[in-house]
Amino acid sequence: MKQKNLVISLPRLEPHRPPISTAIIAHAIELSGHPVDALDLNIEFFHYIGKEKYFTLDDAWDGVRDLTLSEYKTIIKFLQNYNKNFSDANQILISVFGSSARLFTHILCSFIKKHYKNKTIVLGGQGVIAGGITRTWKNFGDAMIESQLADHYISGEGEVAVVEYLEQNFDYPGINSANYKQIDELNNLPFPNYKYYDLGRYDYLDGENREVFVTSSRGCVRRCTYCDVARFWPKFRFRSGDNVANELIFHYENHGVNRFYFTDSLVNGSLKSFRDMCDKLAVYNQTHKANFKWQGQFIFRPKNQVPPEHFEMISQAGGHTFYVGVETGSDKVRWEMDKKFTNEDIDYQLEQFNKNNITVMFLMLMGYLTETQQDHQDTLNMFKRWQKYVATGTIVGVDLGVNLSFLQGTPLANMLDTHEVYFYDTGEQTHYGDNFKLWESKINPDLTVHERIRRRLETHEVAIKYNWPIWRGEQRLERMRLIAKDYKDYRQKTLKSKTELVDVNGVRFIKVKNL
Repeated sequence: MKQKNLVISLPRLEPHRPPISTAIIAHAIELSGHPVDALDLNIEFFHYIGKEKYFTLDDAWDGVRDLTLSEYKTIIKFLQNYNKNFSDANQILISVFGSSARLFTHILCSFIKKHYKNKTIVLGGQGVIAGGITRTWKNFGDAMIESQLADHYISGEGEVAVVEYLEQNFDYPGINSANYKQIDELNNLPFPNYKYYDLGRYDYLDGENREVFVTSSRGCVRRCTYCDVARFWPKFRFRSGDNVANELIFHYENHGVNRFYFTDSLVNGSLKSFRDMCDKLAVYNQTHKANFKWQGQFIFRPKNQVPPEHFEMISQAGGHTFYVGVETGSDKVRWEMDKKFTNEDIDYQLEQFNKNNITVMFLMLMGYLTETQQDHQDTLNMFKRWQKYVATGTIVGVDLGVNLSFLQGTPLANMLDTHEVYFYDTGEQTHYGDNFKLWESKINPDLTVHERIRRRLETHEVAIKYNWPIWRGEQRLERMRLIAKDYKDYRQKTLKSKTELVDVNGVRFIKVKNL
């Protein structure tokens, strides 16, 4: 008799759409002939504690602060509502979407192991693999197995691996290992099936219009220096445009959904696939009055690659809002990031967006490794340069971010030596978490921690001056305040102490000297 499987999503995920990862995994398990059910504890917890309280926990999920005793008790009380779900399952497969899901995962696994000792717990998702430049490196999955809170984990892409696991092929790449295997032919994978969820439960951003995730590619056609996508997906793969369009049509015809968010690093990573998808969706929109609207991350390309009719096609297909990593107003810095487009390219594409009623959110990255005062001034100048598109509603906002971090496995992390980067050793626990925000470079000595904070705040002020809507402005400023507090605390602590430069696992730190 085959075992009953329960696939679980948990905080922190956004509550605005049903989770795609578990919708895919549950469907793959079902198609392989194994009994399966799915439970979205994230949206249930959202309703259990209420929207306002739900978002107050973000800092706890991110490791900025500990859970209070009251919050912990609330989580345990919440989990008791699902005793029957846990009891009925033989195997419980938990999606650890990222590092911000690890705390809830730990609590949930402890709860299950305490009350249901005979259950097998399997963890999956990118959160089972450690990330960031750290003093010690251990997979979260390995740590959970060692602490006897989980039995197995699956890293990487899970659609094939989870079926191999259920067939007890534990030698398949990615099972209890970080050495997973990429899936080359994405067209052969099942569509995510949202039948496992009550689609009426979600806090949709567009009123009552339901929206689901779609993934048309994995990896990225770009290799931006600060990004770690290539670490997890070295090879860029994409589905055919026809296959992707068929998925949107499937969700529309089966669930009445006509709003979609693409999870791709770049929805237009493959121009051919993107055009083929748009062509088919445009025809379906016209013949079925589907009124598709979709959004996702997008890259601005050199203007000679995308003629005006390209943008007309996107609009007719339902392309509505795109999130673009503009990062800086400096062409020099953007080129050093390997973004491969200029301010003139942005001028052209903003005008095409404006003509075709397509909107855009700017994503920014302050304080890049090579940024000079002139580069910073170029960023300040962009707010005036493109203010007219804010006025027309083409630019719907800007995310100013929280300054540059060094992620493991990125080209930027490999530049630590050549740029003589060093970090201030604030200890393992800081107000912002141990994510190495306090760095400086001997090659670019003017870009101190203090100066990066100053430039970030000045950018915020100029964005306000030119009436740019700032996304998550208060939250981002609070994070900047905590970084500044860590820096101030460090400087005060070392004011009367001698320091030394030490190497820890290949990373340079300024530490208090032991006398």
